[in-house]
Amino acid sequence: MSSWGCESGGWSTGDCVTTPGATFTHPITLDLYRVDMSTGTPRLGSQIAVITRDFTIPYRPSADPVNCPSEPSKWYSSADGKCYNGLATPITFDLTGKGITVPDEIIYGIVYNTTHSGGYYPIGESAPCYTEPGGCGYDSLNVGVEDSQSLVGTDVDPNGAFLDSTWSGNYCDGGLVASERFASTLAAGRVPAADPV
Repeated sequence: MSSWGCESGGWSTGDCVTTPGATFTHPITLDLYRVDMSTGTPRLGSQIAVITRDFTIPYRPSADPVNCPSEPSKWYSSADGKCYNGLATPITFDLTGKGITVPDEIIYGIVYNTTHSGGYYPIGESAPCYTEPGGCGYDSLNVGVEDSQSLVGTDVDPNGAFLDSTWSGNYCDGGLVASERFASTLAAGRVPAADPV
């Protein structure tokens, strides 16, 4: 996950302030599906499992206009000498002992609530957090996928992703996709110039 949330202020306004080590806890759901190849094109198959866990996520560090003068809203990483908007933090869903058998190919989804998007599960629609200092940390939480060297198995479609989005620009066919959940970002025969997500 990439956390862009601040304890107070915001990443976009340049007044982000976070106490070092401050965290928030939020439920995140992993959906696992089989791949349906009945049409010759990968589609969302039957659901294998749904697992929800509470994760402790760090807020991103405070804005650092001294070390990031050209981008003063970003925080500075002394580890690599670069400035960032978000703070990457790994989360792990351990399937050991869950009785889940995963086939060779799967489609997986990461689902979590925000106050304005992201679906209404696992916790249901929540009241806006704009009255809280900095809003909700999870309103500025983003999904990321580690590089392929750290993953087990093979990504059989490295240029494609499955996405549940109402914005047609996320899809190569302009959004003219089936109304299924996690529709493919790729139209038949079209490959984007870069990873779509």
